[in-house]
Order: sequence, then structure tokens, then C-alpha cells
Amino acid sequence: MSKQLNIPNYELDLLVYDDKNNHRKRTEKEIEVLFTKILEKDSWIIEDVGRTKFKRGREEANKIYYLQLSKKVVYKRVIIRWLKQKRNLESYNYPPTFAQLIDMIKVTHSYFKKEKNKIKELERYKEKLEFLKL
Repeated sequence: MSKQLNIPNYELDLLVYDDKNNHRKRTEKEIEVLFTKILEKDSWIIEDVGRTKFKRGREEANKIYYLQLSKKVVYKRVIIRWLKQKRNLESYNYPPTFAQLIDMIKVTHSYFKKEKNKIKELERYKEKLEFLKL
């Protein structure tokens, strides 16, 4: 989407974690400063999983797309991505250790447990919300 529209894309995990400094978790103030710089731009695309600290992005967005993927597809993508990273076929922000794979599987599981609540929260933006089934 970013390439097609020629709009910069921002991965919000990179605001939370400073991968240039050993994957250090930034302070809330550091995150807010970086996030504000993004929102001050004329156009932007951000990815998020509904974290409260990035709520302002949802409020200021012109359009919100919710990508609906099946659990099977997401788990498969997590494993394939990890394998590609392990073989240096894809870049990564942190080393693709086995522990990291297990952590991503747990994060994915946790996301799906909370998905209904996340969708309910997004419904407050229904005038600019679009669901995309992939």
C-alpha cells in the first residue's frame, strides 16, 4: 500500500524498541516524541494492533483498514517469516532465535484472544473503517 500510494509507512514496533541499541525499550516520552513527528507529516501509513499509546493515530487517520486474516494463515506466516530470517533471506529487527519464534507464536495467540475487543474498539471509527478479508 505504501509503495502504491507513495506514502511513507511506519512500523510502530520500531518506535517502541530501539533496535540500534540492542532492542532497548524506549521510554513513554521517547515514543510520544517519535510518534508525534510521524503524525505531523502530511501523509503517513502506520501499522498497529490497537495499542492504547497509538490511539491518536487512529483518531487522526483519514482511513483505517483492518486486515482480517485467518489464524491458520497468520501462524503460517509467522513460521515462514522466521525461517526466511533464519536463512538470511529476509531482514529482521532482532535475531531470529527459537525463543523469538515461540514469543511470536505467543503474541499471535494473545492477539487472536483479544481480536473481538479490538474490533469493537475500532467500531467507534466506523465512518473511516474498512475491513479487508485476505
